[in-house]
Amino acid sequence: MIRTALVALLGALLVAESAHAEPASDPARDSARTPIVWDPAWSRASVADYVIIGGSGTIALAAAIVSPLPPHARGGVLFDESVRDALRLSTPEARYAARDTSDVLLSLSATWPFFVDAMITAWWYRQSPDVAYEMAVIDAEALGITAALQGVTNTLASRERPYGRDCGSSLSENLVDCANPVRYRSFFSGHSSLTFTSAGLLCWHHLQLDLIGGPADAATCVTGYLVAATTASLRVLSDVHYATDVLTGAIVGTTVGLVVPAIHYRRTRRAESSATGLDLRIVPAPTGASVMGTF
Repeated sequence: MIRTALVALLGALLVAESAHAEPASDPARDSARTPIVWDPAWSRASVADYVIIGGSGTIALAAAIVSPLPPHARGGVLFDESVRDALRLSTPEARYAARDTSDVLLSLSATWPFFVDAMITAWWYRQSPDVAYEMAVIDAEALGITAALQGVTNTLASRERPYGRDCGSSLSENLVDCANPVRYRSFFSGHSSLTFTSAGLLCWHHLQLDLIGGPADAATCVTGYLVAATTASLRVLSDVHYATDVLTGAIVGTTVGLVVPAIHYRRTRRAESSATGLDLRIVPAPTGASVMGTF
């Protein structure tokens, strides 16, 4: 974990350094550094959001502590076995390398929306701390919901990971992967769900706020999903998850990663009516109801 955290921090520092190294007289850079303003029509962080963040974080932590419930489900379903036979790397060394790479990609994906997009790009580079704060709340809420859903599901589903069938034969029963309850946390993939959630957040923030400017924002969105797809594939290659584990994770992660920011970036009815200068409301009256407007 320390190594992956250092990789994530190094990536953030490199982005900051590259931005700082651009010529100060570059007109494009000066334009890109224009502060971002949070549209008054968009929803701001509220008590409900803080409750969701705290609640989902607590649920995710509790699910990580509680051991998967028996009985344990074993084996693949649908196309799982055929995909495993086709994609599983042949040597333990290769599988561990694929697993380590997926850990690094997860660390980068989960921290990028906070440290690079919110703190470095929005807060420092675009000089918009207010927008950075709203972005961070959205990120925490989406990732927290995904983590809670994934934690509860794999605790209840208690599905054995693909490599579990090799414990006691080609793998020693005393191996940490075999002896630890994590062996029964296959469905669904946390790496897949969290990276796809992060990809959705990247797309919303970059395309809605024009964080970098130009085609770079669209490229960031595409890159986020490519990283997520790569991470999910590596979990199958490393024999840690079945194909249905990572596909389910991708569906859940994409849904949360797109829906949560959509709720925050939506234009409220009151804001839209205020923008036109007219706010209509239905109010009680002695004869029934009447419409009252303010200009």
